[in-house]
Amino acid sequence: MSTRMKISGSVAIALLAAVAVAGCLAPQTTGELTSSGSELPPYGLITIQQSANVITSLQDDPGFVLMDIRTSAEVEAGHLFGAIELDFYSDAFEDDLASLPRDQIYLIYCRTGNRTGQALQVMEELGFEQVYDMGGGISQWMAAGYPICLGSLDAEHDCSGEFPTL
Repeated sequence: MSTRMKISGSVAIALLAAVAVAGCLAPQTTGELTSSGSELPPYGLITIQQSANVITSLQDDPGFVLMDIRTSAEVEAGHLFGAIELDFYSDAFEDDLASLPRDQIYLIYCRTGNRTGQALQVMEELGFEQVYDMGGGISQWMAAGYPICLGSLDAEHDCSGEFPTL
């Protein structure tokens, strides 16, 4: 092997090492900070635990909307406190979404996460940029022991359970 090839190989290895180190040292952005200083996950599909963190961090933010996209009967059987209802199966669902302000932060949930995956895609097409999709839906939320409320959204309802310490 010639001296020139040995030097070129050494330079290439040094450059790869420099790139790897720089990549490891570069700041990683995983989400934005809330007013309390806690970091939120990036928008899109998130876990039940991340959903709980988003709700507790943003529940007092007037720009935060918690949206249940299940049917009224499903909502009455158990929903999250503070949610609004927008029935995914309604003929007016896309029109109702289109009428919502685009500058707010949304966390959407359904029973298992299927409808929210579809709704997230529609919301992205409509220009919504700040949408969280609760992966696993309220079924996994309840399985994790997080609080739910029974009854319709517009009536007094019974809420049970507490948020685990995050």
